Amino acid sequence: MSLSRRKIVRAGVFAFGTLALAACHDSTAPLNVTPDQLQSIGESIATEIEGGITQLTAQDVMSTNGGAPTFARVPRPVATMFRGLSLNRVASSASAVAQCGVASQSPPVDSDGDQVPDNFSVTFSLPACHYQDLTDTYDITGVLSISDPQPGTAGMALNFGLQNFKLAFSGSNGSGYVQRDGSGSVSVSSTGLSQTQHWAEAGVVTGVASVNAAINWTATFAAAQGQSITAGQALPDGTYQPNGSVTITQGNRTATFSLETKEPLVYSAACAAGVAQGTSVSPFSSGRVRVTVTSQQVNAYAEVTYSSCNAATVVLVSQ
Repeated sequence: MSLSRRKIVRAGVFAFGTLALAACHDSTAPLNVTPDQLQSIGESIATEIEGGITQLTAQDVMSTNGGAPTFARVPRPVATMFRGLSLNRVASSASAVAQCGVASQSPPVDSDGDQVPDNFSVTFSLPACHYQDLTDTYDITGVLSISDPQPGTAGMALNFGLQNFKLAFSGSNGSGYVQRDGSGSVSVSSTGLSQTQHWAEAGVVTGVASVNAAINWTATFAAAQGQSITAGQALPDGTYQPNGSVTITQGNRTATFSLETKEPLVYSAACAAGVAQGTSVSPFSSGRVRVTVTSQQVNAYAEVTYSSCNAATVVLVSQ
């Protein structure tokens, strides 16, 4: 079943970003974070933010595979680390393979007609989700689920999750996988939408110690003055404010980062449409988020700043 008319979007590369950090350390040394590595983590968190805003509505969760692992956009430090793996080819191949999922219902059952399925899932399995080109193979396995917490009452609230969702690759330049498990939910209030996400990622690449990442955050979305959020329609202009933490673990070594919105991210419906059409890079016209190491003393933080539908600018700020 095809879940999307566009590419699988960005979330799911976080574990590879943490691999880039861990690869710089002796496996027996503490997982200390240098300022340069903090900037690298900031780029991965920017990628996660851009995935998070696309998981506020049921149609977006389904069209993006709920933030499942993908190489559709790889942060710069990760691309440098894996330059021998031809990530662009992996991205296009994975997007093609992602059409192989088998739906639990067709069409999804929606008792209250709010376009949030009552209880729907898509299963990706082999051999259907196996892809091979001249030099490499790619496999997608796992389950995407989405449900309506109140199937008898129309509204935009939803629950979704990923179970053992893995994107694996193997070829002459290396092999490995990224896997994501966890859940997300969206609730509705008088002020807009509230989002909660809890994800666990694992990144494994031949020759590099494996790394796990725990992503826990909340976010709110409020429509701009004079606009409204309507079930089944694209999000209007508004503001998005994510806050939370990311914890990276390699063996017994851990580093924790906080994510704090300093200036609300201004979501532009026009920018978002441009992302879908390939004419914009991000859906945000402005806004700033700060990434800080909380588990150790680092006299710097990373500022993630958006402007004019462009990619986030990540700047290291010394304290």
